[in-house]
Amino acid sequence: FNITYDSTDDIFFPTDGVSSAMRLTLSPESLSKDAFYKIILEYDHYKGLKNSDRYLFIVNDLGIADSYNSNLKTRNSFSLGGSNFKGFDYRGIGPKRNGAYLGGNSFFTSTIGYGGSFLFDEKDNINLRLFYTNGSVWGSDYTSDNKFKIRSSIGVTLDFLSQVGPISLSYAIPLEKENSDISREFNFTLGSSF
Repeated sequence: FNITYDSTDDIFFPTDGVSSAMRLTLSPESLSKDAFYKIILEYDHYKGLKNSDRYLFIVNDLGIADSYNSNLKTRNSFSLGGSNFKGFDYRGIGPKRNGAYLGGNSFFTSTIGYGGSFLFDEKDNINLRLFYTNGSVWGSDYTSDNKFKIRSSIGVTLDFLSQVGPISLSYAIPLEKENSDISREFNFTLGSSF
């Protein structure tokens, strides 16, 4: 079940407006042996600066999940890293056991930033963003190390619209991390912008 509101001015490179969503996934006991629920809240706000193509933005995500009858399966848990938390590897944030990623039953991320075409012409379809992200994933049913530990990164993303769709290149440096986290400074995404 999804409810979405979007007043942003562009589907790929928004510079003004609000986008928010609530996503609910239910897998009831009567239909599944892995009965669980998952709720994700998303809120993105873009504010264009007067007489400029530049803008400020904030992107917030929050998720809660749990099993109805046992431990939440790791495939249904949340993961952080890669495209949803730049500066860290895919599934690079959070608990692991014997090399297996455990994820968590709860997560949040919050990103603030400043963007625009800067050195490029608006017709080039190139967007540059400076950003700071913080967040955490916690509450795994498979480990006792479930403390809420903040991670953060700072970086820059270059997004451009190509013939095959949006391409995003980013460079981010972790500022706060745990010993078990895996960093990844460069990130490449095809098919979505920041």
